[in-house]
Amino acid sequence: MTPNSREWTIGLHVLRFEPPDLLWAKFQGELSLREATRLVSLYREVGTSRPFYLLAEVKDADLLEPEVGRFISENPVASCFLDTIYIGARLAHKALAKGLVLAAQLTEHVVDEGGLETLHFVATKEEALVLLAQLRARREARMG
Repeated sequence: MTPNSREWTIGLHVLRFEPPDLLWAKFQGELSLREATRLVSLYREVGTSRPFYLLAEVKDADLLEPEVGRFISENPVASCFLDTIYIGARLAHKALAKGLVLAAQLTEHVVDEGGLETLHFVATKEEALVLLAQLRARREARMG
């Protein structure tokens, strides 16, 4: 069963699910350990129905504190994601996102589920939507 449209607020961060398989996220400021715990739970809750595409606006997000990054890498949710598209990521965000995936893989918390190939970075929402359409088309072509 696919979830209906829904919205969550975790601290300053807002997430919105759009059926059938899209989770929009707007991250602003710091992500605390408590908020990261809620975020991982939310990803798992949404991902129980089916994997989804995550489109995350991060231009106004702070970098993660080490304990938050460690928590996220030790509590993998890769099986929830089809692909992740980061919008407005700075170089430090890109390095952190790739580092979290690698850390999870190296510590065997993730069996290769696409890994770095499922991370994408674009500058604008418009570019994200174009890339999303391409990713869906590729997935459709592989499936059938």
